[in-house]
Amino acid sequence: MKEKEVSSFAIHAVEKKSAFVAKWVIAAVKEGRWKVGDRLPPERAIAEQLGVNRTAVREALSSLQMVELIEPRVGDGNYVSGSIEGENDINDALEAIAESDSLVEIWVIRKKLEIIIARLALRKAKDEDIRELERCVAAIEQAVNDVDPDAYLGANSDFHRALAQAAKNPFLWRSVQPLIEITEHQLVRKVTKETVRAHRFYLVDMHKMILDAIANHDEEHIVEIMSDHFRSSEAVFLKEA
Repeated sequence: MKEKEVSSFAIHAVEKKSAFVAKWVIAAVKEGRWKVGDRLPPERAIAEQLGVNRTAVREALSSLQMVELIEPRVGDGNYVSGSIEGENDINDALEAIAESDSLVEIWVIRKKLEIIIARLALRKAKDEDIRELERCVAAIEQAVNDVDPDAYLGANSDFHRALAQAAKNPFLWRSVQPLIEITEHQLVRKVTKETVRAHRFYLVDMHKMILDAIANHDEEHIVEIMSDHFRSSEAVFLKEA
């Protein structure tokens, strides 16, 4: 993408970096530089090209996912999935997420849904689903070892998406997907290098325990493990919610 195409948006970057990134993506889609089905560059590449941090890129892509312009695919990045008539919907989505104070409520709903999802995944997961969960756990462990909060957030969301896909229930997938996106967006300022350092073993071990329970069909303990996971996460991340 040419430099002049980026600089034409530069005046907006001061106002809100995530909105700046969102408008840049919208313009690229409107002008046909990316078409439906095209894969977007990695978050890091977009951040470097626009001169913003990955947090701003992640916030922008989350908002675009909510209005169905962008589709995340587990382990494969973000793809253009639709078109949009104007920019008002994007701005509304960005502002709604930024101003939301309902993280606790969303967390409660996610916990209920994901316990059901985990029980189904335990029964229905195929070998390829287990491999994808293993890949996500490895990515979580790498992000924690690197003390990279952005990478951790992405890998964590990928894990929970992979868990939902393993349940083989389209209704539950459609229900939990936006909750994962909103939760990730709201946690982006809470998950810091200090948080990752302080809770490094928990962040890895709890996901390994969920994976092991799914892989070993441990129906007796899966509800307890998922409940413990959310309860521990609440203690770490929701203290100031």
